[in-house]
Amino acid sequence: MALLSTALLINYVDRGSISTAAPLLEKELNLSPTQTFLMLSAFFWAYVPSQPLMGWLADRVGAARVLSAGFALWSVATFLAGVSAGVVGLVALRLLMGVGESVFYPSALALLAQRVEDRHRARATAVMQFGAVVGPALGTLVGGLVMVHYGWRAMFMGLGCASLLWLVPWSGQLRAAPPRALARGGVDGPSFATILRQRALWGTMLGNFCSNYGFYFVFTALPLYLVHERGLSLLSMTHVTFAFYMVDAASVLATGWLLDAWIRRGASPSRAYKTALVLSAAGVGTCLIAASGASAPAGAMLLLVTGLADGLNSPSVCALTQRFAGPLATGRWMGVQNAFSNTAGILAPIVTGYLVQASGHYTLALWVGGGVALLGLVAWVVIVPPVEPVDWSLAGGRVCNAPALP
Repeated sequence: MALLSTALLINYVDRGSISTAAPLLEKELNLSPTQTFLMLSAFFWAYVPSQPLMGWLADRVGAARVLSAGFALWSVATFLAGVSAGVVGLVALRLLMGVGESVFYPSALALLAQRVEDRHRARATAVMQFGAVVGPALGTLVGGLVMVHYGWRAMFMGLGCASLLWLVPWSGQLRAAPPRALARGGVDGPSFATILRQRALWGTMLGNFCSNYGFYFVFTALPLYLVHERGLSLLSMTHVTFAFYMVDAASVLATGWLLDAWIRRGASPSRAYKTALVLSAAGVGTCLIAASGASAPAGAMLLLVTGLADGLNSPSVCALTQRFAGPLATGRWMGVQNAFSNTAGILAPIVTGYLVQASGHYTLALWVGGGVALLGLVAWVVIVPPVEPVDWSLAGGRVCNAPALP
């Protein structure tokens, strides 16, 4: 769990490094807002379509192996971004990084589904997801300080080299015995076609897309918004962004522990997970819309409340996915779900760029981000059914005679 959380932290540090560097890149490369946000979205053009393949590989080849290969690829891409010649090179390396980072969620959730009992599900997921919000916080703070003193190239190269060190302790997982097979009834994993017939998948895809849009709007636009709209210096921007992610991180951990405790006291997983997801969608959407017309102090407070509400989402949606799919299908289910939901990472920067360039301000972009986040309420309340494991033998899983792993 510690290694998975650290890997996700590094994932988001490396992924978000270009957002930290965006104010300098925009100036040095003479980019318009539309061009800047198109560059920020390039990562997702490769990240999104790679997800189903990585989910299939995680279930078939082995999640630990797939994760290590992808990790090495994205770390090298981060380093090479520091020696790129211009915007074309940066975009190409962001595409390569997207392929590498697409391994994480299908592989990590497959490992959790195989090795973690239901009673620890939300806490384990929260520990892992902790890295997703601490990563941007540390990346913005440390990367911003390095960038201010040594430039954006040194920031990329330093992050890429440091990331590779994670592979040393992870090598022990590659030598470890495979996890015990949790399903001994002779049922092989379901096909993609079987998974796609599940109403729960379509509901989680829509809900996750809406929450991701709000998150990726903040993730990609917050540094530029604070510098251009609120007039902060680069150093002040790093401090405010750091505070947002730290509140988000604390909320993630608290949510995981509280959800497991609530379920131990008798709440159904369906009630617990859906309540957290509804509160998250309502909180993020309302705060983003309200921030568009708020004063600077009120806007800062709303930003922190947005982080608090966003933290309710991460442990809940990942635990919900694992419970629906189970150890047989979590890699493939999450691959499909992440492929759809992370199109938000493509759309949010592009839509934001066009709206900012057209209006000269971030007001419309905040309204759109908040509105999409609120749309997630439809998914969690109306579309997603009660959260119970899918019986893949009845849903169309393939029968095989392979013995269970020891």
